Amino acid sequence: MNTLPLRTWVRNAAAVFSGAYGAVTARADQAGCSRQTVYQHARELERRLDPATLERDRSALLAENQRLRDQLAAMTRRAEQSIPCDKAKLRQVATVAFAAGVSLRQVEDTLKALLPAGLAPDHSTIGRWVAAGAEKAKAVLAPIDAACASRVEALALDEIFFGGDRPSSASSRPA
Repeated sequence: MNTLPLRTWVRNAAAVFSGAYGAVTARADQAGCSRQTVYQHARELERRLDPATLERDRSALLAENQRLRDQLAAMTRRAEQSIPCDKAKLRQVATVAFAAGVSLRQVEDTLKALLPAGLAPDHSTIGRWVAAGAEKAKAVLAPIDAACASRVEALALDEIFFGGDRPSSASSRPA
């Protein structure tokens, strides 16, 4: 375990490689370590700077990088397969969410958060899906509306139905 800073190791090695008489002893006193430690630092630094060692370390790092890339690719593939949504199911989810009051942008953001990158539909695609769903629902809802109209006891009218010019009172501002 290294307890001395790298700078100390390099200075210790420089004292050994300088060949000057008494340099190792003086350096050991300065660093607060033994002469044997100064020589060990020199040997270790020389070993680490050896071109064969550097190439071996580089090869090991490249192999580790490739292993991590492969692991990331496998995790991405598993993530893509983990959400069992085909296009029809995505259309259904988007249409139901929009019918429940979620905006198209919110549906888009939600699908982007759930699906892997690049697989979520864009805003305009979701809009087309919702419009197609509304057309299908229109055919089903028309007879239901006619059958239920005679049973309606109270209506909740809003400015949406009046085109934005709802009658205003003194207590509320005009829409």
